[in-house]
Amino acid sequence: MIHRFLKPRIDDFRSQMIWLTVYSDLITNLVLVFLALYGLTLMGDEALAKAIQSMKLEDIKYIDRLDERLKFSDVALVLRQELHTLPDVSVSEDPGVTRIEFGERVLFESGRADLKAAARPILARVANLLRLVPYTIVVEGHSDNIPIQGGGRYHDNGELSLARAMSVVNLLSGAEQIPPKQLAAAAYGPFRPRSSNLTAEGRRMNRRIEIGLFKDFPFSFDESNTTVKTEVAAPHAF
Repeated sequence: MIHRFLKPRIDDFRSQMIWLTVYSDLITNLVLVFLALYGLTLMGDEALAKAIQSMKLEDIKYIDRLDERLKFSDVALVLRQELHTLPDVSVSEDPGVTRIEFGERVLFESGRADLKAAARPILARVANLLRLVPYTIVVEGHSDNIPIQGGGRYHDNGELSLARAMSVVNLLSGAEQIPPKQLAAAAYGPFRPRSSNLTAEGRRMNRRIEIGLFKDFPFSFDESNTTVKTEVAAPHAF
């Protein structure tokens, strides 16, 4: 077999020039892309915006029928698309659960558990999406570890976080007509911090409300619960 390696190889001209074919295809594709973009600019800004939107890899066609239920794999993407304009509201994903997180001042004033007036249109916008989610919805209350001053309405941070979670549940099941049996409240107080409680910024991140949607706990809608609101009040800026 050694003589095969020592024997001079006769180079094929076609194999030497194969890179030129690949390079030519690349240049041709680039020219076509730039020609397409140039054509779109001649058609106006509206056409360009539509083209950019259509090229988003993560984009999905939004639900045309409002009675269609969301698949769990689409929940986070749709929530991000619809809620990204709300200040201090974010969407996160963990295995089997998607969460909507509200910062400390989005829904409540410091030390209070009654919803702010500006919180109601925000939760109405969220509820309009939650009606499409066939999963159990758990509202979770979280706090920092700074003890509550004595003499107040709440004995500790656990009670305050539970009262806040229940305020959200009551609004969703009442005014927003989310089925009560689809909703639950949980109070974690300071025991599931998002950041260190040693800094003011860390404590601010720990004071939050989260709405969790759990894949392993599907919910079957009754036939009478298929109505979805088509108009939502615009959120207040704060």
